[in-house]
Amino acid sequence: MSHDIRWWLKVACILALIAGALLTVWNVQNEDHIQRNNLLIKARIAANPITSDQIEALSGSEADLGSPVYTHLKQTMEGVVAADTQVRFAYLMGMNDDGGIFFFVDSESPDSEDYSPPGQIYWDATVPTRIAFASADESTAGPATDRWGTWITAFIPVKDPDTGELMGIFGLDVDAHNWVMILLGAAIPPILGTGLVLILLLSFIVVIGRNQKEHELLTSSQRAIQESEERYRLLFTRSPVGIVQIDRNGKIVAANQKCAEILGLIPDSLIGFDVRTQLQNPEFRAAFTEIPRREPAHYEGEYRSPGSGRNLFVRLLAHPLFSEDRGYSGAIAIIEDITDKKQAEKALLMANRKLNLLNSITRHDILNQLLALKGYLELAGDTELGSEQQRRFLESAKKASDNIERQISFTKDYQDMGVKSATWQEIGLALTRARGALPLEHLLIKAEGTEYEIFADPLFEKVFYNLYENSLKHGGEGMTTIRISTRETGEGLVILYEDDGVGIPENAKKFLFAQEMTPQKGLGMFLTGQILAITGITIVETGVPGRGARFEMLVPKGGFRKAKSGD
Repeated sequence: MSHDIRWWLKVACILALIAGALLTVWNVQNEDHIQRNNLLIKARIAANPITSDQIEALSGSEADLGSPVYTHLKQTMEGVVAADTQVRFAYLMGMNDDGGIFFFVDSESPDSEDYSPPGQIYWDATVPTRIAFASADESTAGPATDRWGTWITAFIPVKDPDTGELMGIFGLDVDAHNWVMILLGAAIPPILGTGLVLILLLSFIVVIGRNQKEHELLTSSQRAIQESEERYRLLFTRSPVGIVQIDRNGKIVAANQKCAEILGLIPDSLIGFDVRTQLQNPEFRAAFTEIPRREPAHYEGEYRSPGSGRNLFVRLLAHPLFSEDRGYSGAIAIIEDITDKKQAEKALLMANRKLNLLNSITRHDILNQLLALKGYLELAGDTELGSEQQRRFLESAKKASDNIERQISFTKDYQDMGVKSATWQEIGLALTRARGALPLEHLLIKAEGTEYEIFADPLFEKVFYNLYENSLKHGGEGMTTIRISTRETGEGLVILYEDDGVGIPENAKKFLFAQEMTPQKGLGMFLTGQILAITGITIVETGVPGRGARFEMLVPKGGFRKAKSGD
């Protein structure tokens, strides 16, 4: 009896397979017929506005480009393609006296690589295209291949209503790949139906004798998989922080991409990573050793990546996990990179301290200049002095007032420094903005390797402004070129600013970035040094007198990164 059942089941499988194949073929052919009719209807509607008079007004050459008729037809065809996502090309073709097929107009914009200008010969015209011209009847054809691809095409002839003469053929192309996918979609239901029937029939053969325990195990496994997938989906999907799961031995069993980025490790290398022994920071390791004591672990401080060697500030919060018998089974930890926040806090604190110091220094300097100004004015007011002495006193008074004006202008820039937190800024953008307000047209500006972002005060571009201005004032008439370049070293990123002017005398370099102001030196370079120092950037002048100025800025590790392209 069992043998007979299996035999009939095998026969039923063969019959189901044959029936499914026949049904699939019929379904695909029927869908192809429907799609071709639909494409032909679309083509008729799209070609309806095109008249023989319009075609007669075209010459089929580049002279049509300025024609209103060409423009109107171009807009019509662009609209046809834009209105239907399945349509790739719409075009109007003609045939010259020697039988060559050419394009009157198509739907592509002139800047497209697929654009066909008026009069372009369709050298690789497909066989269906030539048949369409020969028959002058509506039709759909394809798949057919030309240099643009493989297409299913609807052809609509445009004839003279009076003479019946063929004036041109309107074509509408649909990507053959998409067409095939539609036909495959039509084949899927009968295939799936046949497959389902076959599976059911085969299941009777295979699963007879399966006991209830196997069914229960299957149900339990499916439930466990669903619960696991849901848990991990909630934990890992779109998480802005690193999430890591460790086992009872302190080894990582799961981690998301963000965790790998923060720790500076390859995601695949995280699995099996022992957080109790392989982390370089003792305090960080200690936080994980607290977890088995059934207490949440917390850590906020520096972290050195064992992979990249980078120093970061991180915040860790870990919670222990327990099994059903309340035994410790591992932990879930959240790790957040707070480096930018710490850098901003440090930069803001440093800037506020420097502002307080500057205010006291500036008040002292301005008071000194005011005392000198009042003294010179009193001396100049002495009527017993000669006019030459009075003139000298007045000149000295004017210099004192000029110094006061320069110091007040300096404080305007300096008061903005450190008010806002430091941010990531592109070197190239800062260079462009800095030279926008300076007369540098007569100089050659070369910028190489500036595709970096620097973590600096918002006044960072003022650094390059002051360097440009210094070159203009002191570079000399023979200066022709300013070069900005970068190079990475073991200490960080070096930004070089060089000019080919007269350079800076050795005895002036010592006081170049000092706060003192002289007739030959303002406060611009002092401001430059202070802006950079806010985020730990140093600057020195290493040029050779007579061969040009050379400023080297060293950006510490963690204070620079490659600029993001396309932003």
